[in-house]
Amino acid sequence: MRSRFAAFATGDAEYLWRTLHPDHEDRSRPKDEVLRALKNATRTLKYTRLRIIDAKDTRVLFLASVFEKGRDRSFVELSSFVHDGTGWRYLDGECRVAISSGDLAALTVQSFLGTGASSH
Repeated sequence: MRSRFAAFATGDAEYLWRTLHPDHEDRSRPKDEVLRALKNATRTLKYTRLRIIDAKDTRVLFLASVFEKGRDRSFVELSSFVHDGTGWRYLDGECRVAISSGDLAALTVQSFLGTGASSH
């Protein structure tokens, strides 16, 4: 999780591709198309901070502090990972707009699953 955030922050689209699980929906698209989209996201967005909120089994709940031209685009995501025998691969995630820090204190993987999260 942390290494993928660092790859977004530094623009390492190849690493992001390599750490996608084979069953991730982007793996059904042409690699060059996905790399282009990832590179664009890493150029237009500034990834400033990662805060792990909770983790359970193969899921990680985190707050990503992200800005676009000074505008806050931060979000909370519940990511799922699968170990493929070599390393952990990003399978999918559910996200929503970041919530207040007071609400973050009570947020867990379980409570996130009980809220209106949407596929990411």
